[in-house]
Amino acid sequence: MNSRNDSSSDTWATLVTHITGYPVPDRKTVFDTLRSDHGGKLFRMDIKERGLGLIVKDSGFLTNKGEDYDIWFFNGGKKSSIMQARIVFEGRVKVGDEVVFAGPGSDNVNDAQVREGNEFTDYNKDKMSTIPLARYMNGPRAALLELLTGNTQNARFSNLGVPGADVVDLSSFTRTGESFDFAAKFFKDYAPVLKDWEDRFGRDDASWKGEAAEVFRSLLKKIRENYDSYVETFNTAVTGDNTGAGATVYSRALSLGRKYLEEAARELLNAWLAWAKSPYYDPHRVLRYVLDELAQWVNDNNVMKTEIKASSTRYSTRVYHSPKEGFTQVHPEYGDLTDVANWAKVGDKAVKIWNRGVDKYLGEPAAKVQSTLNNHFLDLGKDFSGNIPEPKSTGTASEDYEKRKLKEEKDEINRQNEENKKYQDELREEQRRQREEDKKYQDELREEQNRQREEDKKYQDELREEQNRQREEDKKYQDELREEQNRQREEDKKYQEELRKEAEREAEEQRASLEDSLGGLNDPTGGGEQNLNGLDDLLNQRAFTTESPGDLNDVNALGGSGEQGPLGPVPNVQNLGSLGGLNNARGGTDNSVNDAINQNLGSLGNLNGTGGSLKTPTGGSTRLDDGKLTTAFPDGSSTSFDPDNGVLTTTHPDGSVTTQNLGDGAKVTNPDGSVTSLGDDGKLTTTFPDGSVQKVDPALGHHAEPGRRCEGDEPGRLGDVPG
Repeated sequence: MNSRNDSSSDTWATLVTHITGYPVPDRKTVFDTLRSDHGGKLFRMDIKERGLGLIVKDSGFLTNKGEDYDIWFFNGGKKSSIMQARIVFEGRVKVGDEVVFAGPGSDNVNDAQVREGNEFTDYNKDKMSTIPLARYMNGPRAALLELLTGNTQNARFSNLGVPGADVVDLSSFTRTGESFDFAAKFFKDYAPVLKDWEDRFGRDDASWKGEAAEVFRSLLKKIRENYDSYVETFNTAVTGDNTGAGATVYSRALSLGRKYLEEAARELLNAWLAWAKSPYYDPHRVLRYVLDELAQWVNDNNVMKTEIKASSTRYSTRVYHSPKEGFTQVHPEYGDLTDVANWAKVGDKAVKIWNRGVDKYLGEPAAKVQSTLNNHFLDLGKDFSGNIPEPKSTGTASEDYEKRKLKEEKDEINRQNEENKKYQDELREEQRRQREEDKKYQDELREEQNRQREEDKKYQDELREEQNRQREEDKKYQDELREEQNRQREEDKKYQEELRKEAEREAEEQRASLEDSLGGLNDPTGGGEQNLNGLDDLLNQRAFTTESPGDLNDVNALGGSGEQGPLGPVPNVQNLGSLGGLNNARGGTDNSVNDAINQNLGSLGNLNGTGGSLKTPTGGSTRLDDGKLTTAFPDGSSTSFDPDNGVLTTTHPDGSVTTQNLGDGAKVTNPDGSVTSLGDDGKLTTTFPDGSVQKVDPALGHHAEPGRRCEGDEPGRLGDVPG
């Protein structure tokens, strides 16, 4: 098996190369031949400046034939034009005018459809090639399928095959195991023959006796015991729960090794098929998703943040755009979109996302397979290193004879030593029993002392308890005295309050008596004299005029005052707000031919999108966004309803988020005062402060009332651009 050391961090490529021998290309270089100096990785492009007047007059945008993606945006420095980014995917496959992204086209990895790539020259005469990318994407599949046939010698993809020295041959596992089985059979078959010879020379009636015969018999025994040792080693069970196939531990381990490699190949093929069926398989598809996100950002921050206006005179009409607050052409990640060099970052991001998809769908499964495979082969390695056949004896027959004699003498000495040791052990046991009795007596004395201390402690505790009771009684008597003092103070306070109330009653009686004595001061029939000086000024102050008929002058005059400016008729400026009056050069007003007309034609709405929105009575809008109903409110907050789980998510202007499940009949009050709930019919119902009700079907994304549709329901419309 290939043992080449690959230091690459690409776990997938390293493992495939290791178990098949197929030289998987370095992932870092596969896009080097798909990078355009006129765009970036995977695409080429240019930016064209289009006349805004012609575009608006034609009421649409025509996509140039031969382009794969168009993004329209405004340049804040060029008021009378709109920019068109024209993008072509390098190396993509087209059928007619449609780009066909790569995919397996089957749920069976054996039947998957793959592309081998090709070399080509693009529009700018740059030499391009998709072969390195195709070899990385599909070469491992071809090598793993060949491994399952038993040999990777014929593994080849896009003219890249396995070098001869790196070919993996699974049948070598089987052949090596059979060799071990044959050796084990030899030792097992001849062991009984040697045992028979050994027994014959050991009988009393043996024809050959003496020391020489004994030495020869020892030789036969030595060979027979060595054979038995070999057979015993060969019959050892393999490590782990699996048993494998074969007659020896080595052949069983080798059969498991082949099985583990085949299982690893199948798991890696399953991971490859899951990747090929995912959106991250074809990098051109990933590029398309990145451009979709960019187009949405352009809609929200560029196109929707400017207004199209027209200024008409007798001889011409000028169409221009006027940026609003929040308008920008500088993307936070890519930079100024008018600079073609910044668009290379779009390709870099697509490649980065594609690489993350490879790590997720291929790298993570490969790491698990690699770990499992390493553990299996570590166990199988123990089956070899821990079961090395070793002879039971390596000496000569005469040496074994001498050793046996020495062993008999040594055994006799050991027997005598054992008897002596036994006597010593008996003496030691007697001493141990005596120490145990002494220790027991000491423990009894210690226990008696402990009981005495407990009794003394109990008496001390009783004395302490008596002292505590006495202190409690003293404290109780002190509390009673303190309570008596508090009652006395309360009675004194009550008496003082009664005295205060009596004084207040006397003061009130005196005040009433004083009022009675002054009662005729303002009586017109009274006898006293009253001074009314100053009341006339107080009651007849200067009156203010609150109404004036004014002077309407010439209400129909252009200037509103009946007069004309020194330069002649003043132009009538109208902010029309949309493109509705675009084709009426006079703006729907019969003014003098010398008058200029300014018309506000609104914004281009969702220029690069495919759908529209439903406006709300409070100035917000509701649209279907990626399967969710999203409502934007005038204060900058928004809500998003997920019909799959019935959860309404509210994002506040400060960025905080709250959620509410509408599935239990709950009602949520929105930032504009409207109330949203989920009806029994599954429709999202919103009641506005003016009493109007809006029902939207989350499954269809349009207004639920018969005969009405959401703005932008029809594909290809420009959202809220009339005309």
